[in-house]
Amino acid sequence: MWRFFSLINFRSPWLWLGFGLAAVLIRGLFLDVMDIDAAQYASISQEMLQNKSWIQVQHRCADYLDKPPLLFWLSAASFSCFGASNWAYKLPSMLAALLGIWSVYRFCLLFYTPKIARQAAFILASTVGLMLICNDVRTDTLLLGTTTCAIWQLAEYLQTQRWRYLFGGFACIGLAMLAKGPIGLVVPAFAVGTHLLCHQRWRDIFKWQWVIGLLVTTLVLAPMCLGLWLQFDQHPEKMVNGRTGVSGLYFFFWEQSFGRITGENVWRNNTSAAYFLHVYLWAFLPWSLLLPSAIKGACYQHFSPLQRWWNSLKPDDTPTKSDPITPNTRKLVENNGVESYAFGAFVLTFIALSMSHYKLPHYIFITLPWAAVLVASNLHRMDTQPSSKRWFWGVLYSTAIICLPISLLLPGFVFPTANPVFWSALAAAIIVLGVHIVKNPLPADSDILVQRGVWTALIIGLVINFHFYPQLLPYQSAKSVVEHARAAGIPPTKIAYFHRGSHALDFYNGDITEDFESFESVRQHAITSGTFWLYADEAGKGELSLAGVRFEVTGTFPHFQVTLLKAGFLDPAQRASTLDTFYLLKIPAEQN
Repeated sequence: MWRFFSLINFRSPWLWLGFGLAAVLIRGLFLDVMDIDAAQYASISQEMLQNKSWIQVQHRCADYLDKPPLLFWLSAASFSCFGASNWAYKLPSMLAALLGIWSVYRFCLLFYTPKIARQAAFILASTVGLMLICNDVRTDTLLLGTTTCAIWQLAEYLQTQRWRYLFGGFACIGLAMLAKGPIGLVVPAFAVGTHLLCHQRWRDIFKWQWVIGLLVTTLVLAPMCLGLWLQFDQHPEKMVNGRTGVSGLYFFFWEQSFGRITGENVWRNNTSAAYFLHVYLWAFLPWSLLLPSAIKGACYQHFSPLQRWWNSLKPDDTPTKSDPITPNTRKLVENNGVESYAFGAFVLTFIALSMSHYKLPHYIFITLPWAAVLVASNLHRMDTQPSSKRWFWGVLYSTAIICLPISLLLPGFVFPTANPVFWSALAAAIIVLGVHIVKNPLPADSDILVQRGVWTALIIGLVINFHFYPQLLPYQSAKSVVEHARAAGIPPTKIAYFHRGSHALDFYNGDITEDFESFESVRQHAITSGTFWLYADEAGKGELSLAGVRFEVTGTFPHFQVTLLKAGFLDPAQRASTLDTFYLLKIPAEQN
């Protein structure tokens, strides 16, 4: 053990930055799950464990057809091992995020220096987007990790021709599709296809080994496909999302993903094609302003081989500024360390997702690893072209000037705190960063730039996961209702909804909560089953009162949909006006 510790360089700033990022991510494991999506997936996972229906997914005892089952399988397995809790639900997804970081590092080692590989891994690990999807866990965290690993494995295969990488790559594609559908195949195809086209590796495009790989993916998908066929294709009479005759297989392989582009999918919010551009401004912090230059450099770098190849096809009498490509220059292009995987995975995926009729911010997070690779490879200019040093530092410091005041605004104004431990930690982090900047404002080494960017991200992560979310999430009323009910000795089976449900209530209550749609059903249930308690909003309480249903208010809870933040809520003076009020109503057995 002591020998192991003696090999660790405790003076390395990378070690302490890694510990800091780990602390931020681990803190996020223990934060409450967020309504609506994360809480819904947690409750589905819990229900899967309870009813042991592993290949036919149920939600509130009804057939569920929306997301593939990998998140539910892994979270249910985690619940089985550790019990149902916030951290047990999030653990598999956080491990997938770590797999994505490791895959970026190993991928970069194939084509770049260890220095660039390390920078890319830390850039990805420190982005705001990655911190968020390790906390608000949906299917995208698994998708990010599995697609990144798939591209790394396939790049290894094309470099070494070893079968284990082929099997690993296509197994990861299968897992990515189990996480969120065909996009798990499309992104690796974009990455590998772009690389092979840019380097004119025509034989590799038509390798017969790809068929073997697709068979591996098919085997991984087989349990899910069997479940969809038995649950939906064999029962066209089932009503699913307001329709009958729904094919589960068609929905999974086409409608849920490609249908959002063609318009077949009923989900649409008609967002602008430029929607993800402003999402990236905050999701890729603190590296956002470095990305445009990296994309520009990648365009020049990756398209020049294609341009030379195109010019080589022109007739001899056609004037051209580029020399025709020869076997020697082709070898130089293919082995000069330039890869095109990251360019294809980022740019083509970004364009494809921007064409969808339905967009949400977390959809684009799948491209974060490849944005990190592009930025890290572009930072190499700073080491080789000293004239670009001032530009890089100017961009990073401009981002810090934006991020740091926001980090102070959250604990100072939005959710004011006098906690001396928190403020001491935050002040120490800012002072350390400031001292390093004053002592050496424009170092020539890109490693130092990345370290200061990661330090800025740690300050953001400290505020978000150690203060902001712990103050924000209690405004979700569901967990407060469950804690109140347990303190009062109310059995979970005696709590029900009236009109306004909550997936988080199902999860924290550990039981599928019955839902009543009319006051007559409430009155009848009280007569037949005895006293019970209703979770209702102001409108539901008013309806019961007007209908003459007897009840007693046993708890009042402020409520806000925390995934839909509004400016009024963030202002303490206006916050009360943005809150809904929820009640726990005791419905006695004796009803007139």
